[in-house]
Amino acid sequence: MGTLEKIYNGDYDLSKASENLPFSLRLKERAFWDAIEEGMGKAFIERHWDSLCKIEHFRDYANFREGFRLGVSLMMELM
Repeated sequence: MGTLEKIYNGDYDLSKASENLPFSLRLKERAFWDAIEEGMGKAFIERHWDSLCKIEHFRDYANFREGFRLGVSLMMELM
């Protein structure tokens, strides 16, 4: 099954790309969240978690949309 067919069928999973985050960056992310929790408390993170997830989801979608536009533009140039 090709990528286009996977997208059409809803089987294409973008989350796999973010799973390959380099270990050094994962450590930095963990250190960031540890510092936030230490400085502001666990309740602060829990209070704002849903909003942070919505922001991340929007950013991921915007990046996907722009990548799709770029791909279509490049294909149109080839025609």
